[in-house]
Amino acid sequence: MELLLARHGQTDLNVDERWQGRLDLPLNATGRAQADALAAALPPGIEVIVASPQLRARQTAEVVAAARGLEIEFDALFRERDFGAFEGLTSEEARVQHPALWAANAAYRWDLQPLGAESTQEVVDRVAVGLQALKSRHAGRCVLLVSHGFVVRCLRYLIDRLPPQDFFAAERIPNGGFIRRSLPAGGTTHASPGS
Repeated sequence: MELLLARHGQTDLNVDERWQGRLDLPLNATGRAQADALAAALPPGIEVIVASPQLRARQTAEVVAAARGLEIEFDALFRERDFGAFEGLTSEEARVQHPALWAANAAYRWDLQPLGAESTQEVVDRVAVGLQALKSRHAGRCVLLVSHGFVVRCLRYLIDRLPPQDFFAAERIPNGGFIRRSLPAGGTTHASPGS
């Protein structure tokens, strides 16, 4: 399976570099332009479009789907990480409102997370289930998956078999950006630290 991993276009929360998580904002004008640019930049041959059901991913995928004449499959396993108490906050706001969690770097660890948030392990496990199902449903096809920054991080970790210490160090994909991966038939992704 050929898998194109795309991140949704920009929202107003991305502009201020706020944790967006489950907050469901639409694309802003820049994000809509990024979705148009993504549709133009993607290679030919896409057969299936799968997207997170969150509005920003949905709107990005809809632009590509309209340009390619394809339907969209929505899959909640690829929704963004729930960042709990950090959602909607900037780094500075999180530092002031949750100083102990901020000092512990809670959003960027395997063994700790903001209050009410999904752990990194939970998100990786959820995305791994989605990836295996995607491979089963669309083996041998070219699939575009439109999701979120943390989800793409999880997918790269799983597909590229990154060591756990490199999970948070991997470069973040930009809004409206995409990367390509080839997945062999069968096989599984590697296990996470807590698996």
